[in-house]
Amino acid sequence: MKKAIVTVSFGTSFADAREKDIGGIERALQAAFPDCDHFSAYTSDFIRRKLAKEGTAIPSLEETLTNLAAKKYEEVYLQPTHLLRGEEFEQKVLALRDRFAPAFFKFGIGRPLIDTKEDLRLLAEVLLQLLPPLAADEGFVYMGHGTPRANNSAHGKTYRELQKLFDTFGKKVLVGTVENEDSPDLAAVLAAIEERGCKKVRLAPLLVVAGEHAQNDMAGPGPDSWKSRIEERGTEVCCHLEGLGRRPEVQALYVKHLREAADEK
Repeated sequence: MKKAIVTVSFGTSFADAREKDIGGIERALQAAFPDCDHFSAYTSDFIRRKLAKEGTAIPSLEETLTNLAAKKYEEVYLQPTHLLRGEEFEQKVLALRDRFAPAFFKFGIGRPLIDTKEDLRLLAEVLLQLLPPLAADEGFVYMGHGTPRANNSAHGKTYRELQKLFDTFGKKVLVGTVENEDSPDLAAVLAAIEERGCKKVRLAPLLVVAGEHAQNDMAGPGPDSWKSRIEERGTEVCCHLEGLGRRPEVQALYVKHLREAADEK
């Protein structure tokens, strides 16, 4: 029986992030499922067009599934690298399920990184394990994407719940988002830095891929970047430009989700 696994990502035009963040997850899935053929797909049309102009062709999920059906694959499983069950996952992954599932004997979709309270707890534990030693006057700030969709308040709640988990462990770890609908924004993070007496701050992306948002919105030289906004208040900033996807502990969570999808009857 021909089996295929498709790793589905939003995508990135940053070669280093593509190799280490998305590539790290893909290699972990390949190692965990050696009896399957492995494929990659990007859901962002913009990223795929940009990469195509640079000579790198990465298909859409629709193109990939059409190709697998034509090649008579019988079992097909999708594992998204998306952080949350957001618009990209719902509209460009789940929306294809009814259309393509009948083309295969078995068709499954793994869950995004954070989909349940248990997922959130496991990720919080991983992030705390990866936390470097912090001085008494030092804090750690995770910058997430967030969502501008007013009907996605559950995602804002996700970031707030993650903050509560960090607070439970008494760590000086703060969470904020670029898209601020019902999520803690930069203003909230700045206030918390002052309240907790942090003289130094380490900035890291709460993003699977350290792409555009991490490179520019978080660590960029412009006056509106998080780094610049924190520094202008007299706080020393050190940036960690590594996406979550390159961490083996995070990769293991994706492998777990795919195993659950493959084991479903």
